[in-house]
Amino acid sequence: MEITISPDFGYVLLVALASTFINQWHGIVVSGARNKAKVPYPNAYASHAEAPAGSDKYTFNCTQRAHQNYLENLPNLYVPMFISSLVYPKFAAGTGAVYLVGRILYTIGYKNPQKEMGKGRYLGAPMYFPAQLGLWGAAGYVCYSVIFGA
Repeated sequence: MEITISPDFGYVLLVALASTFINQWHGIVVSGARNKAKVPYPNAYASHAEAPAGSDKYTFNCTQRAHQNYLENLPNLYVPMFISSLVYPKFAAGTGAVYLVGRILYTIGYKNPQKEMGKGRYLGAPMYFPAQLGLWGAAGYVCYSVIFGA
């Protein structure tokens, strides 16, 4: 099997690059919440006793958790996006972009202290989760096609 990289693969690279800017944005948002909550380094979170719902420390914990969740889930973007882009680069890039917008909304919702126990995170789920499923499906089909020559 021979793989030729389409010029459309540049869109996939652009989405991957955008994900690094979104990661930097997360860091800036967390830093601002940390300063406002006065949580000193190297503490990753304020303790449960220090962070009642609605407090600045609670908001910091939610913001920090949203960033951590973003980092934990980057492989769920990168791996299927790059696999599916071997055959479907525009689909992979478009779906990856939708995933990233959903992750931004997730963070905005999760850090909202008005939402009970971080439930604002569901703001982005209707975008990023279907995008993630689409990427998994396309990547699975590409794998199947490579193995079985379909």
